[in-house]
Amino acid sequence: MRKILALADCNNFFVSCEILKNPALKGLPVCVLSNCDGCVISRSNEAKKIGIPMGMPLFKAKKEFPDAIYLSSDFKLYHQISKRFQAILKDFAPNVEVCSIDEAFLEVTELYKLYNLNGYDELAEFLHKKIKRELGIPVSIGISTSKFLCKLATDKAKKADFYYFLPFEKIKEEIDDYKIEDIWGIGRNTAAFLRAYGIFTAGDILKKDKSFFEYFMGKRGLELKFGLEGENVLPVITEEHKPKSIQKTASFPKVTNNKKFLEKSVLNHLHNACRKMRRYNLSATELTVMLRTKDFRIITASSVINPCTSSEFILNKMAVSLLNKIYSEYILFRSSGVYVSGLKDSEYMQKDFFFNNERFEKLSAITDKLEQKYGKNCLKIGV
Repeated sequence: MRKILALADCNNFFVSCEILKNPALKGLPVCVLSNCDGCVISRSNEAKKIGIPMGMPLFKAKKEFPDAIYLSSDFKLYHQISKRFQAILKDFAPNVEVCSIDEAFLEVTELYKLYNLNGYDELAEFLHKKIKRELGIPVSIGISTSKFLCKLATDKAKKADFYYFLPFEKIKEEIDDYKIEDIWGIGRNTAAFLRAYGIFTAGDILKKDKSFFEYFMGKRGLELKFGLEGENVLPVITEEHKPKSIQKTASFPKVTNNKKFLEKSVLNHLHNACRKMRRYNLSATELTVMLRTKDFRIITASSVINPCTSSEFILNKMAVSLLNKIYSEYILFRSSGVYVSGLKDSEYMQKDFFFNNERFEKLSAITDKLEQKYGKNCLKIGV
């Protein structure tokens, strides 16, 4: 039996969250901005209609589109709503793969029978209305036989009634003219390569022999070819993959050489990175501190962490030491960052006889519980 997948994709997610918080924004040209209000990262449909492009710097947007509403991002709110979105999906279907903060794949093979519905068209409509009713966020639902086709179906859903079913039997006629630039997984370089060989649409990919994709693109090319043919080459994976490294960065509202400010930003990044490590039960073996200068040069310093840990109570001093190595009072900086790498599963780490970090790691776990209850950064940790 052919498996059927669905993709649930929240529309204009950050803006939709802001409208949920303030319904008076509905129907207005609203843009949500990146960290420190640098550029546009989410737009309402009304903002798209008047021509505001994604990624446009705020100073240019205000000059060209002064009537639009520009809002600072509230990532704490977005993550809270995202968790509710994921909970609804996991209650709806047994197998859910969360892809990002605002989208997820579901396996829905014959799931319409469970909900006493007449096929996948009704299932798509049912799920769309369920999320809208329980969460208040507009979501597009695309259903088909592969992840590639679910993406295409979701694009069609955004232009129709927010739900769309693309059956296996209609793949050829439905996607024949679809541009390769709009296909999931095809970036700018891949699109340029395919165009050089006369491949401009999804229909051209279907016509091309599989040996071409195997020879020039390997496994990824075969996944693309078979995925567009409707084969379930990339099944829904419910297990959450642990990251191999974690990076936390952010730009400043304005360039600075204030050392205390830089130190505070680095320690904040480190705290967020450590919290994420603990969520996955990981420990880091290397720490890197990064500063980006006014002219976009990147300066870094790294150190091995021995014994490895996920506690900022241990790593704060190391981070400040690395910052001191790359800091100069004669340079203006526009952003900072922290990168933890060589991540290993904490359960299987051999304990160091001479350096016992257990009490610091327990203290870090307590801060996680407090932040979970009272909000992020409710505690400030010194060096």
